[in-house]
Amino acid sequence: MKFTKLSLIAALAVTSAVAGESTISGDAKLFYSTTDAGGADLFNKNGAMGDSAISLDYSREVVDGVTVNAGITGISTLGLENELVSGTWVNHGGTTTPVGVQDKAWIDTANIVVKPVDKTMLVVGRQTLDTPLAFTETWNIAHNTFDAAVAVDNHIENTTLIGAWVGRGNGHNGFENLHGGMSKYGALSNAQETSLNGKGLDIHNSGAFAAAVITKAIPMTTAQAWYYNVENQANAFWLQADVTPTKEVSVGLQYSQISPKAAIDATDDTKAMAAKVGYSIGELSVAGAYSKVDDKGLVYMGNTATAGAHGGQSKLYTEAWWNYNFVGTAGAESIMLSGAFGPFTAQYTTVSNDKGGADAEMDEITLTATKKVGPVDATIALINTSSDGKFTDKKGIDHPIDGNTVQAYLTVPFSL
Repeated sequence: MKFTKLSLIAALAVTSAVAGESTISGDAKLFYSTTDAGGADLFNKNGAMGDSAISLDYSREVVDGVTVNAGITGISTLGLENELVSGTWVNHGGTTTPVGVQDKAWIDTANIVVKPVDKTMLVVGRQTLDTPLAFTETWNIAHNTFDAAVAVDNHIENTTLIGAWVGRGNGHNGFENLHGGMSKYGALSNAQETSLNGKGLDIHNSGAFAAAVITKAIPMTTAQAWYYNVENQANAFWLQADVTPTKEVSVGLQYSQISPKAAIDATDDTKAMAAKVGYSIGELSVAGAYSKVDDKGLVYMGNTATAGAHGGQSKLYTEAWWNYNFVGTAGAESIMLSGAFGPFTAQYTTVSNDKGGADAEMDEITLTATKKVGPVDATIALINTSSDGKFTDKKGIDHPIDGNTVQAYLTVPFSL
């Protein structure tokens, strides 16, 4: 469900100000999606969802080497549910309010950036993160953030060292007014869940530690190694190397493992590998990727901070454009082919799985076109999905995902 891809090399997405200056910026968005899945008609209310959002961000260096950042996001259906849509992009509810269509506004950024010495930075507070197994997802009209403390050091030449403590986030339960639904670190268990596939998951969400080394010491290569300790729930690691042997050619390799703790036996580790080859020249770029998740894995190979064991977005090279609950599933074997020329992109993803199940096999073709129209950044996406899988919403209702989807993303960035 994305049109903006996160860069793994950019390990942390942190807002910072120009020295001594204040910056105020933001954007206004209107997202719309319609599908004929489940017997609905395209552009009919029953198969459509819509939302609007506005974000405002402030940043200022208060003293030399110390910057404060703050941001607020608000969402509203603008009354679209009355005639045009029957669903929303964002979960308008969470731990303290029921799911609905109420307007919401919350603090999504509130941190301080300290640079105690040259080439070292500390970020403490509410922030976005971009790491392989815990990250801010940008496909939605509003982005999940984290209460975290992160240290980044670049004293070793061509190498970045990262250490992080992530206490909680809002990517699992939805957004709330003011505080933003910052209730827990998503990981393996739902709020009230006690088991998955017969394995005990009634364990406390206590946040996560992460450490990483990202280096360009090897010529033409960016290599990264990540380790995660999701408290009381799992240990995990992610290895990746991206090589550019020529200006036009790129090659990438990924290997990852999530090992649940406590009541879950070690034989239920989730292991995945992926490879990717790309070629680009001028405005033209093409890529192909393959991934395989082992048959025995218990949890999903994806963002441990959001859907966790239950699917969601993955950083595997083969990740689909819109349907996220497939490539990271145990037993999944996936192929992705993509191409882009100027404002146009095309992506084909196919997933097969001998284990079967609701999220077993899927074929997706996505075409997008992006153009700036006056102050508006506009993207149109046409998606065809072939699958017998189902999407289960927050109310526990199953929705088929097989069919055609048309989406429009309208964004107006601004600065004050």
